[in-house]
Amino acid sequence: MSLAASGQTPAASPQAASAPPAHYILEEYRLAPGDELSINFPNNAELNHVGPVGPDGRVPIPLLGNVLLAGDTSTQAASVIANALRDAGIAANAVPDITIVRYGTTVYVGGQVKSPGAIQLASGMDVLQAIIAAGGMMDTARTGQVAIIRRTSDNHANVFYVSVKDYTKGRPNAAIATLEPRDVVFVPRSKITEVDMWVDEYINKTIPFSRSLGYSFGNYPVTTVAK
Repeated sequence: MSLAASGQTPAASPQAASAPPAHYILEEYRLAPGDELSINFPNNAELNHVGPVGPDGRVPIPLLGNVLLAGDTSTQAASVIANALRDAGIAANAVPDITIVRYGTTVYVGGQVKSPGAIQLASGMDVLQAIIAAGGMMDTARTGQVAIIRRTSDNHANVFYVSVKDYTKGRPNAAIATLEPRDVVFVPRSKITEVDMWVDEYINKTIPFSRSLGYSFGNYPVTTVAK
């Protein structure tokens, strides 16, 4: 599930202009209790399983029993299951395909939406779908620059912007971002500076951050904030 995007950093100085493009690499998602999984074995259908990761982080695999998967990426979890099946003498080369059907976590939608708050994150949910789940945007919303605030495991945060307006109008090269657990979607009122005010109010005052150089995430401008 890793994503990578790069863009050129602002040419604030000759030294900055000669610096290599910044890279924004998202970590592969790690399974957590409550995540609903679809585990399919192309050559061993009797082992197929659909269900949630239990509160103890384990998943019941037919013929095998409960396997601890919480904390693993989908790739790591597939390897754990394959190795357990082989070690138990059940299947020598059964490699599962793991799909997260529904996340057990939430995303948060705030700003100029009708019902701000936490919503259940479905697999593949994008920004527009999350906004619709939050009641849709108010007439005062700035649809051209919706902010997504994404935290990483090492206590960094990244802010990037998407244009819901361009996407809904079907404009060429318009893109919409797929959300990840614990993302925050913020719909500004009229000017994008409101996002900065919101970040200062609700993030900086809770966990101090300082801004670094901006760059791009695909088609989206990015501001990185770090401790």
